[in-house]
Amino acid sequence: MSDLLFTNTAVTHATIARIQTILAHPENLPLWDGEIITVTATPLGFEISRQAPALNTTEELITSMTANHISYHSHGGRLAYQLDFSFTATDALTTITETLRTSGDDLPVPIKLLVPIAKQAFAQKLQSLVALAESDQEVTV
Repeated sequence: MSDLLFTNTAVTHATIARIQTILAHPENLPLWDGEIITVTATPLGFEISRQAPALNTTEELITSMTANHISYHSHGGRLAYQLDFSFTATDALTTITETLRTSGDDLPVPIKLLVPIAKQAFAQKLQSLVALAESDQEVTV
């Protein structure tokens, strides 16, 4: 992935461990992304289905993880992308930084038109992730 489309940040009282647990298991996606209908494990990762209209109604998702970083690599939809989450902790707070990268080569409209809409939508979902991480709701581990 070459083009950085945007970055969003959020601050939470949730621990890095809790956030990583949620993000490391894509089965948790429907808990914080209301557009996602199903998440099905495949031999290489996960198949994601979203409600229409969506840019990617279906896609294949592969996750990768390091100590303070989780990446979602998506392909098979109209827009291939890499969504990165990084975490830093200070005092009793955790900062989540979310970045979206794509090549954007195969879109029917210029990527510049989609960026403001996508940034806002991803920011709302990031806040939903924060709400889930701060709750006592059980998640897949």
